[in-house]
Amino acid sequence: MQESYRGRYKKFNLKRLCALLMENAAMMDRAASMEDALKGLAFKMAALAGVDSCVILQQEIDNRFKAVAKHAVANGFDRVVLGGDAAEAFKKKMPTLAEARDLGLPDTEANRHTRFLCMPLLFHRKPISLAVLFSAGKRPEFTADTLEILAITAMQGAHAIDELYYKEEMKKRSDELRRLYEIQRRITQSIDFEKATESIVENAPYITKLKYCLIYLLDPAQRNIVSVKAPHEVEKKFGKLTFRLDELVASRIAMDERRPLFIEDALTYPNISQRIVRMLGFKSAIVLPLIARERVLGVMWLYSTDKKVKFDEDDKRSAMALSDQAAIVIDNARIFKELEESYEKLKDLDKMKMDFFTLISHELRNPLAVIRGFTELLYEGTLGPLNDRQKEKLQRIMENVDKMADMVGKMSEVSIVETKRYPLERMPVSLSDMVAGLVSEMGFLFKNKHITLKVDVPQSLPLVEVDREKIEQVLLNLLNNAMKYTPEGGEVSVSARDQVSEILVSVHDTGIGIPRKDLDKIFSGFYHAGYKLSYEYKGPGLGLAVSRRIVESHGGRIWAESEEGKGSTFYFTIPKSLIIKR
Repeated sequence: MQESYRGRYKKFNLKRLCALLMENAAMMDRAASMEDALKGLAFKMAALAGVDSCVILQQEIDNRFKAVAKHAVANGFDRVVLGGDAAEAFKKKMPTLAEARDLGLPDTEANRHTRFLCMPLLFHRKPISLAVLFSAGKRPEFTADTLEILAITAMQGAHAIDELYYKEEMKKRSDELRRLYEIQRRITQSIDFEKATESIVENAPYITKLKYCLIYLLDPAQRNIVSVKAPHEVEKKFGKLTFRLDELVASRIAMDERRPLFIEDALTYPNISQRIVRMLGFKSAIVLPLIARERVLGVMWLYSTDKKVKFDEDDKRSAMALSDQAAIVIDNARIFKELEESYEKLKDLDKMKMDFFTLISHELRNPLAVIRGFTELLYEGTLGPLNDRQKEKLQRIMENVDKMADMVGKMSEVSIVETKRYPLERMPVSLSDMVAGLVSEMGFLFKNKHITLKVDVPQSLPLVEVDREKIEQVLLNLLNNAMKYTPEGGEVSVSARDQVSEILVSVHDTGIGIPRKDLDKIFSGFYHAGYKLSYEYKGPGLGLAVSRRIVESHGGRIWAESEEGKGSTFYFTIPKSLIIKR
């Protein structure tokens, strides 16, 4: 390596060369930003060249360059158009002496007597910037040694600048991702439309090169767009902005063709309303359609008012990501509003249903009692003797009146439970004793149907503080259903288990089962699994609805698992907060 350096830089003192390289590296390492690194490089190159001033130019487009760092430069060089020898220096990647006219500088006395050294900064043999070194009014000569030292420093500086550029780009991308994440977090964690859209508008200048962000909703009926969120200064000056579609050009194209428009010069762009350009002071703009679920919801305007902006692929990607987030916010708000409206309608319908139950149960209870009373008088022969056939008919009447009275009672109970108009009368209860009592009462019914009834409820289960009568009603409803829909020779089992945070009770049968699509309907009332076994099972279908409300009023859950033709299992839980320690 030492011989290699000696061969290439034989005119240099090797120690001096190493010291220079280390000094340059230290200078670049100390730089806190790209700006500091470029200023340090300009100073260093001027010192090495033995001149007063140095300016570092960066290419914008073609031969147009802008100054990114200056050392001892009074004025000028902010933006220049290179020509002649200066343009050749950058193009051919070779240090070249140039005149003022080659740098597009004014023809002044001082400039006419100044010689400029144009030194390209190369990274991987590609020019990334141009250093211009000079002393005003002087025409210095530069030795081959000086040019070689400057070339080494320029190359080293180019590598350091590229590394800093990469770091700053990574920081910029990281910041952009962080802000996009913050917007996404607000969208997913909150249904607050105002906060989510405000986050988008506030973060837009940091994600794109454009300062302002306006979000509009499309109103197809009115044929216009209405602003739903804008920066505070815009809202303060203009309030809510409304524009008719027939005066919009760029926005209409963006929404109709479902593509963004990137407008670098709004004043000369043909497809934009110049009235709006003047009103809001557009210099450059991006117009993006807001699309969610294949539906155009509105449009987003991103724009600058201080300068024109040249958009690159990163700008386009960032802007489109921002508009995607805005579309999600608007669509979520629309869905939530529709859900709220549907919920309110369902609440109204549910109230009407409960009012209907209350009214019907109240209006039917007395007439049914009267019919039952007079039928009993007839049956008992109080109003005169009856033959067996007449008694049989009266017996049928009383049975159906009893069914009707039972249905009216359940409707009344659903209404009471739903409106929470009754308190639970809690007491310590042994689930094992409760189930044993019910099985003893209902055992003969199962035996008559030739259905096996099994019980697995351990005595060791803790006592629970519940409304005994109501929980018994839940078990009775579940056992009745299991018996109704289980054919002869089938099996019904009751079990209970002590879980981590609750007691789990289940009733399983080997009956006809319930279609999977209907499992979410069975607890709403007026549902029947089917009438395949007997006509007598037709009823109001309110038992499970009552059971659900009783279980939920205790803080528990109730649900079912089933498969057609293979039976069903109904579960309900009692929270351990209701357990009494023995």
